[in-house]
Amino acid sequence: MNRTAHIPLTDKENDNKSIILTSREIEYLSLVALGYKNLQIAQILSVSKSTVKKTLEKIFVKLKAKDRAHAVAIAFVHNIISEKIITNNIAIFKEKINTINRNEIVKSYYIV
Repeated sequence: MNRTAHIPLTDKENDNKSIILTSREIEYLSLVALGYKNLQIAQILSVSKSTVKKTLEKIFVKLKAKDRAHAVAIAFVHNIISEKIITNNIAIFKEKINTINRNEIVKSYYIV
C-alpha cells in the first residue's frame, strides 16, 4: 500500500505545489503523535535512532514545522494523520508497542 498525503502550501511562490508524505513518514509522524521518543520509534520501526532523527527532520521541512508538536498539529489540521490512521498503525505495530510500554512500566516501577 503506497499511501501519500498532500497538503497545499500557502506561500505565493509555491501556489501550485503540494507537500507529499510517504506512508512510512506517516507512520513516523503517527508514533510521534502517540508521544514516543526517537529511540522508542526506532525500536518500533526497526531502524536506527539516527534514521528516525533524519526522517523526522525531512518531515518537519516538508510540513514547514518548527518541532514535533507543530508537525503533529499541521498533520491533523490537513488530515495527513487522523485517529483512524493512528489506530491502524497501533494495530500494525501492536507487539512492539506493547513491549515498549511494558518496559516503560517496569522502569517506572523501579524508579519509584
